[in-house]
Amino acid sequence: MRGGAARFTVESTRQRADAGELFVLEPEAVHTGMAAVPEGWAYQVLYVEPSLLSDWAQHDGSPPRAARWVVFRDPALRAALLRAHAALAGEPPGLAVDEAVLTAIAGLIPHLRTTASPRDRSRGEHAAVRRARLHLLQRWDQRVSLAELAGVAGLSRFELIRRFSAQNGLTPHAFQRDLRIAHARRLLAAGTPAAEVAATCGFADQPHLSRVFKRHVGVTPGAYARATA
Repeated sequence: MRGGAARFTVESTRQRADAGELFVLEPEAVHTGMAAVPEGWAYQVLYVEPSLLSDWAQHDGSPPRAARWVVFRDPALRAALLRAHAALAGEPPGLAVDEAVLTAIAGLIPHLRTTASPRDRSRGEHAAVRRARLHLLQRWDQRVSLAELAGVAGLSRFELIRRFSAQNGLTPHAFQRDLRIAHARRLLAAGTPAAEVAATCGFADQPHLSRVFKRHVGVTPGAYARATA
């Protein structure tokens, strides 16, 4: 809930969600919804394909079966969901969006009931992550989806993010982003126009390059080019 409060019924239960709280509705659950306060309510929704939860189960045990509760508080999950919505609204399709959404879904998993039985996931970890890393090194300037990268590694998408981060200290998206920024710095220092750098280095456009570059380097591409000329 972004603001206000809502009251609703789910099957035969009565629920209320206030600002800052989260709620989970299972697929095909019959529910109603109405304002619980005079000012109404505002909320954002992330619809999760059931196949994503099956993907989680591919290497991590049985899939989650149902929500433990309808309404609850989890500040970390709420922040992850807000980042996912921001990525969906402001980032081009690719690793940034995939990771943000799947990180939010991973944060939801503890709030679901499962019959998971842990499996041994230690085999082939280094080889799998190395395959993913090499794939990104070879395609640093191309759009790579998390599904593609997971297929190369032979891991589920959830497991790939977890293992890649543990081994490299960065998520796959951050790893590819750093490769792009490193190449962009070299091109800018050599006098290449920012628009050409954006196209060469896999950024959606020049504003996307400027936004990412300033966030991680501390200056705009133009300022960097002037300082290194």
